[in-house]
Amino acid sequence: MRKQGRRILLSAAVIVACLYSVWPVMLVVTEGFGIDLSPFFSGKGIRFIGGVPYYSGGIFPTTIHYLDVINVEGFPRFVLNSTVIALINLMVVLAVGIPAAYALARMKLRGKSVIDALLLGLRTISPFAVILPLYLIYVQSGLWDTYLGMALAYLVIDTPVVVWLVRGYFSDIPRSVYEAAEVSGATERQTFLKVAVPLVIPGIAATAVFAFVLIWNEFLMANLLVGPKSLTATVGVWVGGGEHAGSYKPIDWDELNAAAGLALIPALTIVLAIRKYLARAFTLGVAR
Repeated sequence: MRKQGRRILLSAAVIVACLYSVWPVMLVVTEGFGIDLSPFFSGKGIRFIGGVPYYSGGIFPTTIHYLDVINVEGFPRFVLNSTVIALINLMVVLAVGIPAAYALARMKLRGKSVIDALLLGLRTISPFAVILPLYLIYVQSGLWDTYLGMALAYLVIDTPVVVWLVRGYFSDIPRSVYEAAEVSGATERQTFLKVAVPLVIPGIAATAVFAFVLIWNEFLMANLLVGPKSLTATVGVWVGGGEHAGSYKPIDWDELNAAAGLALIPALTIVLAIRKYLARAFTLGVAR
C-alpha cells in the first residue's frame, strides 16, 4: 500500500514537473496560432449572458501569424544567421576543446590546477565584463556584424562547457584501455584518435548539442555585436522583424509568439535527431 502511494506521489510529481516545463512552450505555440487561453485560466474568461455561458477569449486558430513571420518579417534569414554562427562556433570549439579535454584528463601537466581555475572562472564570469571590450575591438577590426565575429565571441560561453564535459567523458574511460593501447605500441596521438575519441563519440555529440543550444538561445552578446546583416533569431524575435529592426514598432504578441515558436524548431530537431547518442552519453562511465 505504501509502495502504491509512493508511486502515485512520484507520478504526480513527474506530471507536475512536465507541465511546468512544457507550459511556456505550449503557450507560445498556441498564442502563435491566435489561440488566447489566458481569460480561461484566469477564471475571468467565462461569463453568463442571459443564462448562457460566454467565453471572452479566442479559440480561433489561424496560421496567418506564422505566415507573416516567414514571408514578411524575414525570419528565415535570422534562422540561417543563427545556424551559420552556431556551426562555425562548434567547429572551432570542438577542434580546440576536445584535445584540451583529453590533455587535462590524460596527461600530467604542470599548472593543471591553474588551467582548471581559469576555465571555471571563464564560465562564471559575467557577460557584461567582456561584451564592451569585444564591441570596441570588433568595431575597430571589422568583425562587428559578421558571422566570424559572433562565432569567436561565443567561445567565451561554450569553451569551458565543452572542455569540462568532454574531459569527464575521457576520465570515465577505464585506465586499462589506455594501458592496453600503450602495450600495443600506440603513440599518444594514436591513442587519442583511434581509442579515446571513438569511445566518447556519444558524449561529444551530447556536448555539441548542449553548446549549440547555448549559442542558439544567447541574446545579450548578439544584441550588441550584430547588426542587420547577421541578425540572429533571438534578436530577430525581439526586434519584431527585419524591416523594422532598429525602428519603432508596436508589439504584436501573436507574431512575437509565432517567431518564438519557429525559433524552437531547429534546436529541437537536432536534439530529436541524435537522441540515441544523448541517451548513450548520459550512461557513459556507469559501468566503470
